[in-house]
Amino acid sequence: MNYDEILLFWVNRLSFLSRRELQSRFAAAGEVIAAEEWAALLMLWQKDGLAPSEIADATTRDRATTTRLLERMEKKGLITRNAGKVDGRRVVVSLTDRGHAIKKVLVPIAMTFVSEVTDSVSQEELAVTMKTLRAMSARITMIDG
Repeated sequence: MNYDEILLFWVNRLSFLSRRELQSRFAAAGEVIAAEEWAALLMLWQKDGLAPSEIADATTRDRATTTRLLERMEKKGLITRNAGKVDGRRVVVSLTDRGHAIKKVLVPIAMTFVSEVTDSVSQEELAVTMKTLRAMSARITMIDG
């Protein structure tokens, strides 16, 4: 089987190239943000005050990796981790002022990149691609258990 004809090879390649390019563009703007941090920020910008387990599940990372990720983000001043108000045993991850403010820098960079990558792809093709990738992701989740 030729790797060049394997769909998941291309999905992985796109992921790798996108992560590398976004990190490079963020760094050029003075922000050292890893792809995993970007994914967590996207979750927190959508809904602040998530549990680490929610971030782990949404970003498909294990709990230990997510804990290390959150430690790095805390050291960068992007988040805080505090005991929950209702249940003091539950840790809540919240954005700091810097975590909120960095959105104004990073999102336009990411949007420009996405626009550059997709400008030669029709809206119909993008819609089919999104539908296909979502269906495949759901199927993997079913297989995985």
